[in-house]
Amino acid sequence: MKNKLALLTLSAQKINRQHVQLVFVLISLAMLVLGTGAPLAEGGPGR
Repeated sequence: MKNKLALLTLSAQKINRQHVQLVFVLISLAMLVLGTGAPLAEGGPGR
């Protein structure tokens, strides 16, 4: 158990600013592909 905790701590220390930016870019691209927040083509349910 101590070994796993030490490994987790070591990997958490290796996370830097570039990793965080990469995660945000990947999430943004996934949202773009899925169309999250895009308006409906038919004008929505209030039509």
